[in-house]
This record gives sequence, C-alpha cells and structure tokens, in this order.
Amino acid sequence: MYSEIIINQILILGFIVCIGVIAARTGIITEALKEGIASLVFNITLPFLIISSLTALDITLELLRNGFLVIVMTYISIFFLLFMGRLSSIIQKMNRETSSIHVLHTAFGNVVFLGFPLMNALFPGGEALFYATLFYLVSNSVMWTAGVNILNPSSGRGMKQKMKNMLNPNTIAFIVGITLMLTGVNLPSVIDIPLGGLGQTTSYLSMLYIGGVLAQTNIRGVFRRREVYILSLNKMIISPVILILFFKVILDFFSLNIDNVAFSVVILQAGTPCMAIIVVLARMFKADDGHATENVFITTLLSIISLPFLYWMIGIITA
Repeated sequence: MYSEIIINQILILGFIVCIGVIAARTGIITEALKEGIASLVFNITLPFLIISSLTALDITLELLRNGFLVIVMTYISIFFLLFMGRLSSIIQKMNRETSSIHVLHTAFGNVVFLGFPLMNALFPGGEALFYATLFYLVSNSVMWTAGVNILNPSSGRGMKQKMKNMLNPNTIAFIVGITLMLTGVNLPSVIDIPLGGLGQTTSYLSMLYIGGVLAQTNIRGVFRRREVYILSLNKMIISPVILILFFKVILDFFSLNIDNVAFSVVILQAGTPCMAIIVVLARMFKADDGHATENVFITTLLSIISLPFLYWMIGIITA
C-alpha cells in the first residue's frame, strides 16, 4: 500500500518538475525567477510549513524519544555516507575537484526541496516533518563545517560564519514551532490558516525550482558518465540499505523501539538525490560544478525508482 503511495507521490512531484523544465526551457522561468523561487521557498513557505505542522502536533514522551534517536541516527548516517563517498572516490582515482563534489553529494541529499514535500505527503500530520526537520538540522551542522572544509580546505571560514549559515529562517521556524508545541500555545485561526496555506505551496514551488535546475543541464553525454551512476548506486541504494540493516541490528541489540515513521524518514532522507545547493558552492569554490550539476540531474531522475525501492526495503527488513 505505502509503496503505491510513494510511487504515486513521486510521480506527482515528477510531473511538476517536468512543468518546471518546460517553463525554464521556454524562458518563463528565468535564472532570476528560479533564484527567486528558491529564496521564496527557503525563507517563507518552508518556515511556515514547519511552524504550522509542528503546532498541530501533540507533544509526547514518545515523540521526544523518537526525535532523540533520529538525531543520533542522522549523525551516524551522514558520517557513514561521507566515508562511503570518500572510499568510492579513492577507488575511482578522482582528482581533488571532482572528488570533493563526489564525497559531498554522496553525503548530502536534497532533503529540503524534495525530502520535505515527500515526507509531508507520505506521512501527513506533522510528525514526519518534525523528524525531517531534525534530519535537516543535523545535516546542516555537518554541511557547513566538515562539508565546506572538504569542498575547500583553505576556505578559512570562521565559526561565526558557520553558525550564521546554520541559523536561517528554517532553523528559526523550527525553534518557534517547538516552543509553541511545548507550551501548548495555539495560534489564532487568522494567523494559523494563512501560515498553513502558504506552507502547503512548498511542494509545488520546490518542484518548479528543481525543474529549473535540471533544465540548465546539458544532457548531451551526461548519461555516459560512469561515475555518476556509481554515485547514484552508492548514495541511493547500497549505503541506505546498509544503514537499514545496521540500525535494525543496533536497535534490536539494545532493545530500542523507534516509530516506523521516524525510522523511514531517516533512511529516505539519507537516500534523497543529490543536494542542488552544492552546485552553487562548487561554483563559488571553483570545484567541478559541471559534475555537480550532472549528479543532481541523474540522481533526481533515478530517485523515481530508488525511493520506492528503499521504502519497500524498510518494510521487508524491519517487519
């Protein structure tokens, strides 16, 4: 049943991505508009979605316990993915510019523009978005510290700048939402309804943005790049399946119970296609941004198959 739901949701989101591609190819979505959509999602609609979803949740000890486990599992997942990316780059004897992109794209997925809408659609009610936000916060903490150092070891970014990158409208929205949830404060309908309405547009705007990114990819020759397929297999199939098995064994050994939604969110977020913002960072730090764009393009296409497979594997292994 849930496999059909996830396939259906990915196809729906994929259809909107296609609209975004067509709009960008025909000049409706310009470069400036694409960046405007990304800014609108990141700074307005997604924070509102987080706040409205969290305030709809009832705080329970089980939710907090699952949240703590999600944080621990996410750190383990990201550092394992970094290791798998580094191992893969060494085996393929990549140069530094390509290797740094390969490692980062193995570890960091599109958890915001694809992961959040997908988790919210698969598990409505706010609980999945709570866990997805925790995953995002952990991912962000590693991305703007170890991740930036991998991309450019001589970047020299101080702790103040790294903290500034981590403290953004979404983390602030999470703090506000958690505070309201813990204190039991209900927003008046005149505020809650428009916040929720704007938040629900996140899925559509995010997919249009992804379509705009993919439309910029020169697909000539991209399907012949072996390393992109190795990355896709490693990031979206092999590593997440290993994580499913590892977490299953550890949780059973220590007799730890975790909600299936929380477990699924960690694995699916870990297996999301490559993070689009790394293309921008690669350009900024003079890494291989062309390779980064190819990674985003291919992994996003293949996620139509890999994400339903991962959800099926979660059900098989954790049953």
